[in-house]
Amino acid sequence: MWQNIIVFLVIGALIAGAVAKIIIDRRKGVKCPGCPYCSECSGDSGCSPQPDAGADEKRQ
Repeated sequence: MWQNIIVFLVIGALIAGAVAKIIIDRRKGVKCPGCPYCSECSGDSGCSPQPDAGADEKRQ
């Protein structure tokens, strides 16, 4: 019984922490929370400035 309660509390704490981080990031103006390049992205394009995976194949 107690094991189930502890598991539910831990899962609830993880979910609450994730939601809190998203809310805090949105208030700071972060376009895509969790993205390592969020400060560099314009918001209209994809967050990561990684090149297209098929771009190398198109060049050849």
